[in-house]
Amino acid sequence: MDLIKMKASRKKPKEGDVFVIQPKSSLYVYGKVIRTKISSKNIMVNGWNLIYVYKNVSDVMQMTNNLDANQLLIPPQIVNNQGWLKGYFETIGSLPVTEEDKKVKYGFLDFKTKEYVNEEGKPLGYKPDMWIDYGIGSYGSVASDIRESLD
Repeated sequence: MDLIKMKASRKKPKEGDVFVIQPKSSLYVYGKVIRTKISSKNIMVNGWNLIYVYKNVSDVMQMTNNLDANQLLIPPQIVNNQGWLKGYFETIGSLPVTEEDKKVKYGFLDFKTKEYVNEEGKPLGYKPDMWIDYGIGSYGSVASDIRESLD
């Protein structure tokens, strides 16, 4: 599934930004920037963004206030800014990052240590409900994960 290009932006994402991804015509999937400027010893992750992608879909691009942190379509992802720069993620508004957002049990599998870690690379000490490999993602990896989840 290729993403449909929308409106490119040179503005860096900010915490709380709500954005849409368009996997196919008249289908918009919502996302939210949970954290920016991640501090990590892993240079591939350091400085990038943690995003959530929700099960919410719409046939029109419009702002929503109904983003439930317990209803994620794919595991949280660490992404660079290319999705916004190239127009595959389009920011449509902003909502606060809530305590509910911060309570989501997710993590990343560090292939070197075989441990589950948070976005900073710090060990969690448990296997989280949702996880992916630890590293930087892109609009392409997000598109691939969305495709798998929607098919």
